[in-house]
Amino acid sequence: MSKPVIQALNNLIPRHSGALPPELIELASSLLAQSRNKCSNLKQDEEIARAYACANLACERLKTTLNLPPIEPRPPLPPRVYSKLYAYFDRTLTTSAARNRAKARSPPSKASSSTLRSSPSKATSSTSRTTASSKQTQPLPQRLTPGKEKSFQSFRKNRTERKGLRYTSNTDKDERIPRWVGPAIRLLCREMETPRAVPHLLAGVESVLCLPCPSDPNGENEKGVEGKIPALIAALWFFVVVKMRGKEGQGKENLARKKMVRDVLVRVKEDEGVKDRVGDEERSWEGWEEIVEKDVNAWRKEIVVKGWREMDWFENIEDGCGVDGEIQSETDDGEDDDLSMSEELGSEVRRRATASMIQEKYIMTPAKKKEYEEWRDMMLAGIDKMIEDGILDDGMDTAEG
Repeated sequence: MSKPVIQALNNLIPRHSGALPPELIELASSLLAQSRNKCSNLKQDEEIARAYACANLACERLKTTLNLPPIEPRPPLPPRVYSKLYAYFDRTLTTSAARNRAKARSPPSKASSSTLRSSPSKATSSTSRTTASSKQTQPLPQRLTPGKEKSFQSFRKNRTERKGLRYTSNTDKDERIPRWVGPAIRLLCREMETPRAVPHLLAGVESVLCLPCPSDPNGENEKGVEGKIPALIAALWFFVVVKMRGKEGQGKENLARKKMVRDVLVRVKEDEGVKDRVGDEERSWEGWEEIVEKDVNAWRKEIVVKGWREMDWFENIEDGCGVDGEIQSETDDGEDDDLSMSEELGSEVRRRATASMIQEKYIMTPAKKKEYEEWRDMMLAGIDKMIEDGILDDGMDTAEG
């Protein structure tokens, strides 16, 4: 039993109550094993979604038979890339039931036809045995390769309203996530020197505000805390940063640091950079509330008790990956606010993909550039001194290459 497959199935049908159906797990595992044989030439950024795509395919093929709840795909790739990967798997991967149907449609060979004519009694007994065995092991139902419209149905931006969904379109999501949230999070991470926490913090805020509660997927009970978004940001920042620092660095996030977080969020509306991006209009700051320690503690309790840390946005954070790095670039016209928070998280995951050559030690940051310039000036000064002392030939070229 593949653990990535189980986790992907739980993420795809979060409203499913009870244990996952064995037929669903079996089909997803079978598709995963088959994909490694038939679809072995995936790109590195597509490889991280192999198990997820197979689980998604299994859910789509068995949703009617097993009466599954609504499938809610949140793939670890941008929608455009994932839709191509999903369509490729859907065309390529089959199961025993699909192969049996293909054989049944093909005409019988001449040898088999002559055998049936020569010995009808044997054919009758063989048919009866085949019927009996088919009754004992019923194949899983399959569907033929869907058309283009069907393949992309799960990735449409505007979904039809269904029971249990917290929002039905990007407009509804934008209403739940105020415009000032993105700039406020970037300011907080910049001031607290935790720039690599930005995408994870954005994804966490989006999940808490827009998705159903993990411990109550049917929405029967309301959240214990409503609103207080600045306090929510402070609470999520603590959980994200502690996990990114790992066990050795958890002690750095002490009470003084927590107070600094609140102080930064208190002066968000006064920051010139944030005001330039959000504006001074009252509707631009809709949902803003003054942050107090009581609200932060209430959100911390809500996140722990209701299981918000058991979702993808938190489980995708690698323990001890570090919070230092180059801060997310921002444009002056506010275009980054239109960028999906999930896409920012996806880019962070892809940048840290296993076996990727794009590693942090190879990325040129302003800090590394400044360190190099200081080292270069020191070395050139040392060379000049050695020339003055006659140790080196003054004809040597020490100019910068």
